[in-house]
Amino acid sequence: MNTPIYHHLKKLITDQRIPFHMPGHKRKKNTVYGEAGKIDITEITGYDNLHHPEGIIRQSMDQLKQIYGSRESWYLVNGSTVGILASISAVCRPGDKILIQRNCHKAVYNAIRLLHLQSFYICPEENIEYDISMDMEEKEREEIRKILKREPDIKAIVVTSPTYEGIVTDIRKLKKVIQEENENIILIVDEAHGAHMIFDSYFPESAVKCGGDLVIQSAHKTLPSLTQSALLHLCTDKISPEKIQDMLSVYETSSPSYLLMMSAEYGVMYMHKKRKKVLEYVDNLKNFREQCGQLKHICLLDKKKLGCFDYDGGKLVFSVKNSNIEGKMLFHKLLEEYHIELEMENISYVVAMTSVMDETEDFEKLFQALKEIDNCMEKREKAVFHYPLTIPEKKAEIWECEEIKREKIILSEAAGRTVGSYIMLYPPGIPLLVPGEKIVKEMVENISYYLYNGYNVLGLENGMISVLCE
Repeated sequence: MNTPIYHHLKKLITDQRIPFHMPGHKRKKNTVYGEAGKIDITEITGYDNLHHPEGIIRQSMDQLKQIYGSRESWYLVNGSTVGILASISAVCRPGDKILIQRNCHKAVYNAIRLLHLQSFYICPEENIEYDISMDMEEKEREEIRKILKREPDIKAIVVTSPTYEGIVTDIRKLKKVIQEENENIILIVDEAHGAHMIFDSYFPESAVKCGGDLVIQSAHKTLPSLTQSALLHLCTDKISPEKIQDMLSVYETSSPSYLLMMSAEYGVMYMHKKRKKVLEYVDNLKNFREQCGQLKHICLLDKKKLGCFDYDGGKLVFSVKNSNIEGKMLFHKLLEEYHIELEMENISYVVAMTSVMDETEDFEKLFQALKEIDNCMEKREKAVFHYPLTIPEKKAEIWECEEIKREKIILSEAAGRTVGSYIMLYPPGIPLLVPGEKIVKEMVENISYYLYNGYNVLGLENGMISVLCE
């Protein structure tokens, strides 16, 4: 495989240089870092600079953009978060207007906060049968059109595709709406869960190919790459690569990890060159999905069941809404009884992440575990509690809340008040409440349900919630 960064890092193992430079472990054998420590460096002589790439990093980035078909591509070492922050900051000036999906990642809201942007929300419909937010369909596209007519000076639109649950939006149709209303608006796609999609037709098309102007991907989520490694693709000439590079230099560490750069490079090249492994991965997914058709109570979701535009077959979402157990119980049964740890638990479903590195026997063990659990389950008599995602009334922008005094009150008394801090389930890091939004009774009940049943709710402290003093 042609991996310029990795190839040069390997030379360090036999290099005779005496390292009177960072990092402090000095690549010595007597540290706990083993082989990884021997190639962990900063920008030493001959090893280029991520913030001004001219050598091996430039060579690797040129290869990266050829593979993905972008105008320019960057390796990121602070995860997709830094790509989202840099992208929005490259497009929007302080005080500008931005339109986002309400179920965007927290990083999008942080960009709004930092730049004091005026935010407008669009909320996808929810699939009531499975309690999952859907893609941007005709209804949402028409709502976007109305917002753009009313707010013609919106600078950017941010959408998430695929979602945490694998649902993909029709980026081409969305882009057409944008172009018809204002061709200068930049479409930013958080494709954190889709770095793998270009490598086989079994997966949906990437937003890079479908009209996304800036597309952010987490390499570590679906490629064989280390945690925090990510990719950013520029796919338009409406923004200069220099502007993106400048914003990356603002948000990204000035001492970028070569281990992370190397792992992102390796992950991409592995998928690009190891065609046989990718085909085996796809075959495993197809066979596993076919096997899951035998299950009576656990339902493996797909494009047909959800009725969405497209769906990532590499994402395994198991619905238990019509069974007598919740997602949390299925999650912990798999972990405690079968030593299988999934990605996420929710009330009515669980999420399993897959990649090219999953072996056939891993899928077999997962299916056998699910089959045994399924045989012991029963049909649910009463629907599980669920409060669908809606757009709460916004009383203030996120950044405006910083200047307003706050107090902490008991959650049960919070209905009618304005929330002063993010409240979210983690994972996936999508806010249930954003600072400045009005708290309704149904949301209090929803959060209380999550807390009572042991879900990981961030933003509360000993049952107390931060609200604005009004």
